Amino acid sequence: MDMRSISLKYLVWFCRRSLERLGLFGVVGLGILAFCGMYLFSTLLPERNESRVLQREFDEMKASKGANRKEQLPAYQLQTFYETFPSVNTAADVFARLHREAKADGVDLDQGDYHLVRNEGSKLVRYGVTLPIKGDYMRMRKFLSKALADIPNISLDSVEFQRQKISDTTLEAQVKMTLFLLDK
Repeated sequence: MDMRSISLKYLVWFCRRSLERLGLFGVVGLGILAFCGMYLFSTLLPERNESRVLQREFDEMKASKGANRKEQLPAYQLQTFYETFPSVNTAADVFARLHREAKADGVDLDQGDYHLVRNEGSKLVRYGVTLPIKGDYMRMRKFLSKALADIPNISLDSVEFQRQKISDTTLEAQVKMTLFLLDK
């Protein structure tokens, strides 16, 4: 016999002997004690840590509430909103950027139609943009995605695709966008 089987037999004998000494109530007590230990480490301690984090966040929010009173006023929030828009004077730069991106993405932009719309009483103006573009579908999609991501104050209103023949890979599209700018 090797040492492993002897030590395993001894361990089995020792466990049986200990359980016989404890009796039924002792074994049940050990089981309850083991369950309580697992419950402590799996549930109570993580909950206590989470409770401390939430209490800390609550205390920070409570402390900063007095400092942020100005930021909570609707007039201040509206002013902050308007400040995110570029000035109407930057419209030419935005349109030049659109044309550069189209050229970089391999999309042909013909002469577009641009019209300014002012609403009385509003600080924002809208530039309605209609762009006839030509290219393959993936390049057009890339151009439009990039334009919408790079110019956050522009919205895509509609896109109409047209193909002369079913076998053509080049599409013609009519893209309508709206550019929102701050009227100063």
